[in-house]
Amino acid sequence: MYKIIASSLCLLLLSTRVLANDVSALDVRDPTTPLGHVAATANASGVQQFALNSILISPQRKLAIINGSTLREGQTVPGTGNVKVQRISAQAVVLQQADQTWVLRLSPSIMKRH
Repeated sequence: MYKIIASSLCLLLLSTRVLANDVSALDVRDPTTPLGHVAATANASGVQQFALNSILISPQRKLAIINGSTLREGQTVPGTGNVKVQRISAQAVVLQQADQTWVLRLSPSIMKRH
């Protein structure tokens, strides 16, 4: 009886360890990351990729959501080093880094006027 219990316990411990290793190998999403968040990544040629998610303009402020981060004019896009938001308009955002400039435009299907 003791041998059966001891061997069952060993099997249980080994199977738990194997399962724990399999779970840690999975790509698990951070639960605190907003849904639809796309981080800035460099493609194969090393060029930054930017996703303009939304533009919010009111009489008090202008905001652009780029790669999931809310930014104002003059702020730096997180994770890019020193790419700054130069200008925010109703349909586009201009980004600048040294002598390089990017213009991000909203898709016409996303634009909504109030």
